[in-house]
Amino acid sequence: MRRSRPTWKLRAERARQAPLEQVARRLDYRIDPRNRQRWRRPGSVLSISGPKFFDHLSGHGGGGAIDLVMHARSCSFLEALDWLDGLHHASQAPDAPAAQPRQGRPALLLPADCRPCWPAVRRYLADHRRLCPQLLLRCRQRGLLWSDRRQNAVFLCRDRDGHPTGAEIAGTRPDPQGHTFKGLAQGSRKRRGGFWLPPPGDDPPTRLLLTESAIDTLSACLLPRHLPPATLIASTAGLTSRRPAWLADFQVGTIFCGYDADPAGERAAELLSLRHPGIRRLRPPHAKDWNELLQSQS
Repeated sequence: MRRSRPTWKLRAERARQAPLEQVARRLDYRIDPRNRQRWRRPGSVLSISGPKFFDHLSGHGGGGAIDLVMHARSCSFLEALDWLDGLHHASQAPDAPAAQPRQGRPALLLPADCRPCWPAVRRYLADHRRLCPQLLLRCRQRGLLWSDRRQNAVFLCRDRDGHPTGAEIAGTRPDPQGHTFKGLAQGSRKRRGGFWLPPPGDDPPTRLLLTESAIDTLSACLLPRHLPPATLIASTAGLTSRRPAWLADFQVGTIFCGYDADPAGERAAELLSLRHPGIRRLRPPHAKDWNELLQSQS
């Protein structure tokens, strides 16, 4: 009697037939408007040719939908197979009405990358803010930092899984009083994500430091001796007296509030600690904020 083929093999054969372009869209890749042959999402740039793909940022390539899902989601073979099964079943289900955005809530609109403006933005961040050029380059290569057409620095905000939720926009051309523009991209959702950087190495973070801005996040990243080990650093894009909901996804042991050491920062940190007693205060020593501390030590 002929033995039937294992179920997982039948599932794998079906999964491998999924068009890579369709799978890429469900993995939150989007076609690069400057190069229609490439697909982008934060930290990844793909070329797709039939059943083959290649990630230009990681130098990794493969063949078939299962390989692509394993690469993009950093998961096992069976986890990728389960994910693709869900994609298949969703495609077989009757069409559901498209979700309508809530009234008064605009869709996310990220500023376009203006490559000719980037050198001026990089010079400002490196020369005036004293941010490490290598760190800026890594962020830009991962799609976390770029310049808009007004020479503003754009810092991508993400949730725990890396999906875009908005962007912090920081001006690089001070006015006569020395002030620079600060804002958020249209449609940004501060409760869903922020600009964050993981600790160095492969170990999962055990601590979390909250800062007021993406520039402070990058600055604190360059001041490791002032931070506890294995600290993930995240910006709340301004002061908040409530812990943003998305941070709960990291499941760290200790959260530190690293707001500015000024009256507004102290008051917000006090309210944050009252609402969330486990949050501890961590001030930049002998400086108003983390970037000022970085500049004093550069």
